[in-house]
Amino acid sequence: MDLDKISKKIIELSGGSENFIHVTNCMTRVRMTLKNEEKADIAGLKALPGVLGVVSDETLQVIVGPGKCNNIADAINQLLSNGDSESTVLQDDKPESDVLAKAEIARNKAKKKTPVKAVLRSIANIFVPLLPGLIAAGTLMGINNIIVNSAHAEALAQGIQATANMSAAQVVLQQQGLLEISTIMGIIASGLFSLLAVFTGIFAAKEFKGTEILGGILGAITIAPQVAILGLTPGQGGLIGVIFAVWISCWLEKRLRRYIPSMIDVIATPTLTIIIMTALLLFGIMPVAGVVSNGILGSLSGILQHGGLAAGFILSSLFPFLISLGLHQGLIPIHLELIQATGSSQLFAIQIMSNSGMVGAAIAVLIMTKDPVMKRVAKGAIPTSILAVGEPTIFGVNIPAGFAFITGSIGAGFGGMMIVLLDVTANGVGAAGLSALPLIADGKYLQYIFSWLVGASIAFVLTYVVGRIRKYQ
Repeated sequence: MDLDKISKKIIELSGGSENFIHVTNCMTRVRMTLKNEEKADIAGLKALPGVLGVVSDETLQVIVGPGKCNNIADAINQLLSNGDSESTVLQDDKPESDVLAKAEIARNKAKKKTPVKAVLRSIANIFVPLLPGLIAAGTLMGINNIIVNSAHAEALAQGIQATANMSAAQVVLQQQGLLEISTIMGIIASGLFSLLAVFTGIFAAKEFKGTEILGGILGAITIAPQVAILGLTPGQGGLIGVIFAVWISCWLEKRLRRYIPSMIDVIATPTLTIIIMTALLLFGIMPVAGVVSNGILGSLSGILQHGGLAAGFILSSLFPFLISLGLHQGLIPIHLELIQATGSSQLFAIQIMSNSGMVGAAIAVLIMTKDPVMKRVAKGAIPTSILAVGEPTIFGVNIPAGFAFITGSIGAGFGGMMIVLLDVTANGVGAAGLSALPLIADGKYLQYIFSWLVGASIAFVLTYVVGRIRKYQ
């Protein structure tokens, strides 16, 4: 992939450099905020070599796969900042393909204007910048858990006792020369997760167009040990409370600026905002958000506990649709709250079974198709999805094939059933596929792999049978 060439082409097909407001990326997508999305040539973007799909949402999202999305987003930003993108704004006299693309944009906009989707998108926008840190810290935490659990088992087997300064597991780790490495990995993981409320507050303020440091302060207040003096529990209300408090704070800050004289604005506005919001946060939002958060967690736990295999099937089969709409990141605070409250999240383990179904379906499409372009895309997408994320197979293979997205989702549902049956949970959030192995709790790595293989196998069989019936080529 020629990054410079494809980046210039993306700028051109997105309406030219003058049509851009902001460019960033997540794990697999280049996310572009445009002044006028109707100037984007959706069909042209989809036809670019290396592009696996395009999602028209509040941002225009071009799916190119992990790694590539970072490089292309950087290249586009560099071209836009240098002013040498050699692109021009598309004219209004568009060919038929652009007219169809315009209609597609209109349909997407009509679909997306619901309060639930708007909330999920805002939450997703808050957590997308946190994803690299969450993945890195979660993976290191998972690897460290494997090392520590192994040391703990060896300590029990050999009868090694704790000392005044070290646990039995730490004694074993010191003997193995792994104590320092384990400690460093633990510090990295705790460095993020212990201050996650602060980072969430900063990015929430950015999303809601407020002062970011004020959002960080509100997040820090929620985890301050001193709140126990006021009858609260540090972290009460969780990330949901932080996001809600920052949303109100940004609204209040904008209102205060209307009335405070500009001469004292730099002092008075942030001071008044943080004083008012601290009182509201401590005596209103945290107690209420605590009840709401506990209610959500209790409901989800109840669904998984009493819904059993059916709940696992339904939830896992629905996740590919959330991913296709870019809404799955909105569930990150729920996963993190479950992990904080119970030590692990079965919901996340169920969610990443969507990866198994998409891979199984894509393999079936690869075997059946005679289209050389589809074969090339599938060969590139399948390994990436096995290792980490499902978007390449979703947008590059299964959605273009049509029926494969449905059969893959059904297969993913069976993977979710196995997750519930084998009681597999995750103690961190991150990527899917093999990359999720370090995140699996209680050493149930084989159970996770078995569940993944069940989902992929059933998706493969269903897709292959339906494809043959439909005479797919």
